[in-house]
Amino acid sequence: MTDAVAPSAGKVSVAPEPMQWDSRARRTIMIYLPLGCFVLIMLFPFYWMAITAFKPNAEHNPCWISSPTLLHIKHLLFETSYPRWLKTTMFVAIGSTCLSLFASTLAAFAIERLRFKGSPYVGLGIYLAYLVPPSILFIPLATVVVQFGLFDRPLALIWSIRPFWCRSAPGY
Repeated sequence: MTDAVAPSAGKVSVAPEPMQWDSRARRTIMIYLPLGCFVLIMLFPFYWMAITAFKPNAEHNPCWISSPTLLHIKHLLFETSYPRWLKTTMFVAIGSTCLSLFASTLAAFAIERLRFKGSPYVGLGIYLAYLVPPSILFIPLATVVVQFGLFDRPLALIWSIRPFWCRSAPGY
């Protein structure tokens, strides 16, 4: 037996036409136009930062640069404390991240691999710690920082940011 169906006499099979809503114009209007608007809105702040960084103060056209200059960048890098602020920020960010990863890895290993008598309670305690708003912990944390003599030092930021970052780490 064959599965082929004999064509009926006089009938010609024609491919169906695409449905009306699946046209290229409709797809462009419904997908690409909103996507293009979204991309323009998302990229506009970066365009504005570049324009204001390279535009001289005397120029009055807000959307275009006719004579770009590097004076603003020179002023930022050599006449302000910005390089020191950037160095301090990077030190705090890298130190906090490394400390958080180290503590989270040790805690995750201890909770998952080592079975001890109070392990279910430790997991429950970590879960309940999510219910405590971080703003409540700022006053006791500030007291501890002052008692250790770390007030107004980058090390205070590294130690105080770590508990809040650990909550998003895999071990917590």
